[in-house]
Amino acid sequence: MVEQLFLKPISSSFMKTVPSLSVDMSGTIGNKTQHPLKQLLILPINTLDQFSIQAGHLKEDIVINTPFDFHALPSGTVVQIGSTQLRLTFHCEPCSKIKHLTNIKKIVHQRGYHSQVLRAGSIKLGDKVKVLLERHEAIPYVFADRIKWYLDKYPTPILVSDLINAIGLSSSYCRAVPAVIRHRTDIDKKLILFKKNRL
Repeated sequence: MVEQLFLKPISSSFMKTVPSLSVDMSGTIGNKTQHPLKQLLILPINTLDQFSIQAGHLKEDIVINTPFDFHALPSGTVVQIGSTQLRLTFHCEPCSKIKHLTNIKKIVHQRGYHSQVLRAGSIKLGDKVKVLLERHEAIPYVFADRIKWYLDKYPTPILVSDLINAIGLSSSYCRAVPAVIRHRTDIDKKLILFKKNRL
């Protein structure tokens, strides 16, 4: 069931509690623009309780309460909340921005699930969370695995900054790419272009 809803207004850096969200294919109407794979962040209330964090502080869009372990659902699962259908993409990566709230190592895989809109609609407080039978391709959580996943799908040379953006990570991850793929013989490193390679 939906316990709380938040809006991230375009003109403000503050979260706003709301009774409902209107969702189109680009995400929540009235929200700041989100990455296609990260349009809505769904957070089980268990995380807030376990880590003693106040709702909204993890920048989640939806706080839910379910009788099952939401984070245990596989990537590619489709859920319906209200009249909206969402594809679960990957767990939200804990970052240094929340280290004042909790131990970021302990909250891995519990910091919320990113999702992509499959069917526009509305989400209201009290709406049930239904897991549907439909399944989509899983997206790896591990950094190097996600790079491989993308390059296998699109085996053409790509600038590292564009690659990082395409897989839903911030530009700060660019500098880590050489280290994380160094020993991955299954990744075609020639497809990843760094600025020094550009003419």
